[in-house]
Order: sequence, then structure tokens, then C-alpha cells
Amino acid sequence: MKNKIRLIIQFIFIGLIGYVAIRPVFDKSYLADFEKYCPFGGISSFLSKLNQDTMSCTMSETQLLLGLGLLIGAALIGKLFCSYVCPIGTVTEWIGRLGDKLKIRKNMPVKLDRYMRALKYVLLFAAFYMTMTTSELFCKEFDPYFASVNLFGNNDIVLWFAIPAFIITIAGALFFRLFWCKYLCPLGAVSNIFLNVVGAGAVIIIFLAANFLGAHLSLVWLVGGLVLLGLLNELGFMKSFLLPVPKITRNESKCSECGLCDDKCPQGIKISQMSEVNHVDCNLCTDCVYTCPLKNVLTINKKKNLKYLAPVSLVILIAISLIAASFYELTTISVKWGKSSGATAVYKQVGLKNVKCYGSSMALKGTLVNVEGIIGLDTYAKSHTVKVYYDPAVISEKKVKASLFTPIKMEVARIKNNSDIDSLSIWEVGVYGLFDPIDFNNLFYALKEKGGVYGFETHFGEPVTATIYFNAAQISPSEIKQQIEKEVVIAKKPNGNEKIEMSFKTENDGVVKGKLSLLDFRKKIFRNYDRLFNEYKQYKPEQLLVFKFPMPESNAPALRRFLGSLSSHLSADEGIVRLSTRYVDVPSGYIFFNPAKTKIELIKEALTKNKLTVYTSDTESKEIDNPFHINPEGKVYKPAELNIDEDL
Repeated sequence: MKNKIRLIIQFIFIGLIGYVAIRPVFDKSYLADFEKYCPFGGISSFLSKLNQDTMSCTMSETQLLLGLGLLIGAALIGKLFCSYVCPIGTVTEWIGRLGDKLKIRKNMPVKLDRYMRALKYVLLFAAFYMTMTTSELFCKEFDPYFASVNLFGNNDIVLWFAIPAFIITIAGALFFRLFWCKYLCPLGAVSNIFLNVVGAGAVIIIFLAANFLGAHLSLVWLVGGLVLLGLLNELGFMKSFLLPVPKITRNESKCSECGLCDDKCPQGIKISQMSEVNHVDCNLCTDCVYTCPLKNVLTINKKKNLKYLAPVSLVILIAISLIAASFYELTTISVKWGKSSGATAVYKQVGLKNVKCYGSSMALKGTLVNVEGIIGLDTYAKSHTVKVYYDPAVISEKKVKASLFTPIKMEVARIKNNSDIDSLSIWEVGVYGLFDPIDFNNLFYALKEKGGVYGFETHFGEPVTATIYFNAAQISPSEIKQQIEKEVVIAKKPNGNEKIEMSFKTENDGVVKGKLSLLDFRKKIFRNYDRLFNEYKQYKPEQLLVFKFPMPESNAPALRRFLGSLSSHLSADEGIVRLSTRYVDVPSGYIFFNPAKTKIELIKEALTKNKLTVYTSDTESKEIDNPFHINPEGKVYKPAELNIDEDL
């Protein structure tokens, strides 16, 4: 292959993806992010931003501007991403060459080719529509690239979408020329739309004019119009008009018509039959220019010195996009749900690290919407920043800040039953830089590193107060303070050690506040769980019974996240209305049920099933292995006989 520049660039991008995949093996603190520079996700998120004023998932300005840069590049210069960057295009092109060597790859029959091309426009509209109306990246559910680099293990992947897409992409490339790119790739479809920027511009102007005149058309109509334009052009004309500016040109008087350019064109375009290549599949790869044995027969715009235009333009566009993305930040969500009685105040907090995507932003909104006086929220996932809009006549700034805080209790080390420890000392100290759940996890690893600390709680304050439970025979408050203020902590995790950079500072030397018995510590540090379902609140206490059973696993941090799955599983029995866990004498589970609708035998059977049925929506469910090993030997009580707080 003579076009070494293109091959080198392709290898660079494939190598970068490989680096992202391999680095976590050597750097445990590194989190592989295979969509950090995804242009299609950026374009989809941009539509979500325009339609709902929310950014999609983990999409940021980087992906958005790379996506817009791709469209600008397609309109002015050509489909540079498809030619040089796209990992699916690169890999399937290489697989196609293997198909040629095996003599099994063919071109799709012409008539079938035209109809097959419609598929990618259908897929494009579906992907855009789902994302712009839900702010969730639908493309991740089926994208063969995202599925393969994540080894089909990412929660966003829908296997019965992704596995067929992966198989079709690989097998299609082996038997048909660039099967994914020509017939299924939604990014290829949107690039083709903007190859005809004049037509796309006309659709946009018509949409804006119609709304200016009072049509009130939603953004879905604009997307539909652009998709229809691309579809009609590709099925009817198969070429670009006016733009992009650079095009492969053939000097017909000097051409020997050897057909070598046709054979070497990755897209299978009949270049030897054209004076100017304006085919919609041309992505300005310039393989034909490098292949031609005659000097200056194939050039770009009849200029022999433009051979390097495509790769240089690609580098410039990527650089401009990345630089532009570093200068500003869009809101991940921007929502208002109330009005102020007077002037609206704004509280801004930077460094809220648990605000990292659309989902976590919406979770925060779900918490704040129930706080009286708070009327709106902006989040910026990239910088972990929030702006809270509130009515100062109803709520103070301090209470707004408190509403962003979630107190937590953590067991740092387990005390064995045969231990000679009968009580723990209590040390209370204010800690600067401690606020969100990620901070709490870092504090956990700092306290666990040295030993002697068995648990801690956090309470809102300025600074946040940490109550730390420790064995005075093993460690002193001054040593605990040194641990908290360490700059680097080595966290021992199941997959290896991880270096964590810390930035905590204690307010003072703290205060020792006496001792706590081991039983009282275990009760205090235990994190209760409560989930109500099946119209629990419609029942009076006397209508229900409670099945209490030992549940030691409810005290295991690794299993707590499955309590929601267990609740979902139990909710399939309409007689079961609540699941709680408490520590009284031992960690215990409490199931509230209506004896008129279910029986204790059915409850025990549900608890011990090998599979849990988890409901993901009103109509859909999935099965997971039951992580709990519950011994359902318990006792049935009336609610009044148990000391359980009913105020949730």
C-alpha cells in the first residue's frame, strides 16, 4: 500500500484504543473510557441539548465539538473521519482485504445496494430520536465498536442488539465491501447528509422559517427532514453537489484507463469512468492518487500539491475541536421547577465529584425537587459543578448546601467475634474537602491503610464532621489525623493496589467523646435499608404482618447494592409490600406482607430462589443470580411488636 500516511494514522488511532484498553492492567486508578472522543455521541448529545436542554450520559463538550468538527469537515473537505479515524471502518476494511485474498468478497448487486443503503438512515433516525427524547445514548445499545472494546460487559450494552450487530459487521465485511459503512453506519449517514450542505442548509432554513411563522414544529421534524434528504440523495443521485470543495479529478487525456485506481479504491468507486469524483462514498482517502502509475493523472482539484490536504485538514480540525472544548462548558442538565417569591438566589458548588453524568445529575435533581425553597438546578458534569437556584425567603444558603450533602456511615474493618475488643473510642473532627460519596470512599481507604479504625460516620457541617470509631490500643487520634491528611494513600482492591491522591485537612485536633460498646457500635454503623412497594402506604399496621429472619449478608457492603434487586423480585408477589433491614441483636431482614394476599411459605420460597427476577420497567424484566444465601428460619410478628421506625 503506497498511501503510508493514511495507514500510519489508522494505526495510531487503533493503537490509542488499545492503550485505553490495556492501561487499567498496569494503572489501577485509570478508568477506561472508550467513548471519551466519540463524535456520534457528541452529535446525538447536541440534539438532546437542543431538544431537552440536557446533555446525554457522559457526553461533554469534547465529544460535542468533535462531532460538529466532523460535520464541518464532511461539508467542506470530505468524510475525513470515515477515511482515517473510524475504528470500525479501519478494521472492516482490513477484514475485506482478507476476504479478497480468500476470494469470497463481492460487491453488493447494484439494485440491492440501493435499497440496503436505506437501512443506515432508518438506524440514524432511530438513534437520534431515542437520544434527543430521553437523553440516553441509544447508539451504545448496539454499537459493535462500543460492545467489542468493552468485551460486551458494559451495562449500557443490550446484548441481543450488540451481538448480532457485531457478527453482521464482521461477517458482512468479509463477504461484501465495507458492509457496515455502506448499509448500517448511522455516522456514515449523517456525514452523507452534510456532504450536501446546500440541501441540508435549505432544510434547516425551511424549518426555522416555519417556526418563525408560527408552525411550532419540534426538533424531531428537522431531524426527520435532514434524514429524508440524505436518504433521497443517496438512493436517487449517489453524489454530492457543490461541496465539499476538494475532489479527486482525473486527467482524461493522459489516463491510460488501466483500472488500477478502481481496484485499489476501498469503496469500489469506478474512478476510471469519472472526470471528477463526487460519489457519495468517496471519503478523500487518496489511495487512488497514490496508486496511479502515471504522474499527475489523478490529483485533487487538478492541483498536484494537494495530496496531503486530507490528513493535514484532519489534524487541524481535531486540534481546533479539542482546544475549543477546553474553553467552555455546557450544562449537563438545566431545570427549573418552581418560582421565587422575590429575587432568586444562586448557590454554586465546585468539586461535587458524584455529579459526573446525566444520570447522576437527574438523581440529584430528584433529591432537590423535594426540598422546599429550591426551585432549579444546573449541573456541569465535566467540572463536577452545580448551581442551585433557591428562594432566600424560604431557605438559607446553608440549608441549600446541606441538601446537597448525604450523610454516610461506613464500616472500615470487621471485628471478629472472638476478638478481645469489647468497646471502641469515639473521636470527632471537622474535615475540609470531605463532602460527597467519592470523598467518603477515599477517607475509607485512608483510615483502612494503617489499621485500628473500625468505622466512621459523617454529618453535615462547615467543615463536614467525621465521627471515627477506633481502638485506642492500636491507634491514637493524632495518628488518625496524619492518615486523613496524607497526600497519597495506597488502596488495596480486589484487582490490585491503587494510588489515590488526597486533599483532606482537619479543622483542629478533634475531640475524644468517650467509648461505645461493641454491640452498640455494630448497631450504629449498620446501614438500614427500606423499600416500599405494592401500595404499602394504603395499609393500616393492623392489616399487615412482619416476617423477621436473620440476614447477616445485609451488613456486607458488596451485597447492599443487590437489596434493590431483591425488593424488585419480592414485589412480584402483590401481598409483599415492604423490605427492610435492621440490626437489633444481629443483622436481620423484615418483610411486611398482607396475609390475605400471600402466605409465609411463598415468601420463603421467593427468598431462596436461585434466580432473582428484576423488573427494569412496567413490562420488562431480567433474571440475575441470587447473591444472597438466606436461611428463612424466622418468626412472624405484628408490626406493633417490633421497634421499627415507620416514618421513612
